[in-house]
Amino acid sequence: MKTVKYMIGITASLALVSCLDTDPETAISSEGVIVDETTAETVLVGAYSATQSFTGSTISLFNQASDNVVTFYAMGTVIPTPSAASFSGSYSSYYSAINVINQLVADIPTVSDAKFTGNSKNTKLAESLFLRALAYFDLAISYGGVPLVLEPSTSSHSADGIRRSSYEETLAQVESDLDRAEELFDGNLPTRARASLWAVYALKARLYLFQQKWDQAEQYASKLIDSKFFALTPEVKDWYENSLSSTSIFELVFSTADQNPIYTNYLPADLGGRLDYVPQGDLVQLLLDENIGGKRSQLIARQNAYSDQYVVQQFGKTDGSSSLVVFRLEEQYLIRAEARAQQGKLALAVEDINVIRNRAAVAPVDAETLSRQDILLVIENERRLELAFDGHRYKDIIRTGRAPEVFGAYNEAYKDPNYWVLPFPYSAITADPDLEQNPGY
Repeated sequence: MKTVKYMIGITASLALVSCLDTDPETAISSEGVIVDETTAETVLVGAYSATQSFTGSTISLFNQASDNVVTFYAMGTVIPTPSAASFSGSYSSYYSAINVINQLVADIPTVSDAKFTGNSKNTKLAESLFLRALAYFDLAISYGGVPLVLEPSTSSHSADGIRRSSYEETLAQVESDLDRAEELFDGNLPTRARASLWAVYALKARLYLFQQKWDQAEQYASKLIDSKFFALTPEVKDWYENSLSSTSIFELVFSTADQNPIYTNYLPADLGGRLDYVPQGDLVQLLLDENIGGKRSQLIARQNAYSDQYVVQQFGKTDGSSSLVVFRLEEQYLIRAEARAQQGKLALAVEDINVIRNRAAVAPVDAETLSRQDILLVIENERRLELAFDGHRYKDIIRTGRAPEVFGAYNEAYKDPNYWVLPFPYSAITADPDLEQNPGY
């Protein structure tokens, strides 16, 4: 049996821990991995570490896939055509994380330890359920339906024969895990670097937005907006320059010892990066326009004094300690605005839009002069600017059905709905004969 060691970066004080006996690495021994609170915490921190990995890869992938970011050495290709060879995401990373999480979900309720009871036990199980929900949500949005593996794998063949669930079934599992987590969490906010009841609310708001359950999306976004725990930062840059800021609901924190997995992709060579990706020119112009981008110009900066090229600032700490902010309050305002607009609550939707625009020092919009469709387009544009490099833009244009118009203007492939989900990687198709490739690939 091999010992898998997780490099942990939840905080700077968490270092190397030895975790699971596996054979192969994606399988877990059935011989009682989690036996007390200490082993539960060790495995849970490993699950967070795995979540760091797939979250970074997915943010970078969807940034590149949208019209917000381009590859530095191919800036003329604004919307690349996805292929199973080169554009299939972090599929295996998700399932590696899910397998660790499944062990937590299976073992924690069975632990008999007088010191591991009550709130502590419930919280660790709730965190595990949240992380699994987050992983399956991302998988559903990326690939459509996926195989739902809900038990820990004890061999390389444990998941054989599990066929793809539908998109709707995959999201139903996400909701089920979130419902269980919501029941188990208390309402405290011990740290924004760990899952909490509030992170559950944030993912539920996002889930219901994608499902077009407008009243529920509004309800859950309101829980966060109306709480005492969160507030927009005075400056846009405050939330990415300072870890665990007031607007952060859940973020993955890094350190110099455990670095953000994508930070070098956005930094130029003179700052220790590779500069693989840069903001697309049209977005740069919008951000720099004081009447449109306002303070959101803080999301980008000139590469140097001698260059007209702009670079992304969001992951710009040169020591690799920039956080990946998974949920923040700005998104919740925009979710609620969209949900309200879809329900015909136009004045309330505009109020939410104007909270965001006010922080950006941009003139408010007037509800009386705008139709419902006008307001929805304003929200789409605000999301493009406010959440510019969070990986949302691609998914927003796909989920609203505007890919033929917006992305099709750059790449006619996106007029074909087959390209609105990613292809499964060839390696996954080869390894699992029950996994059917998405149509068109």
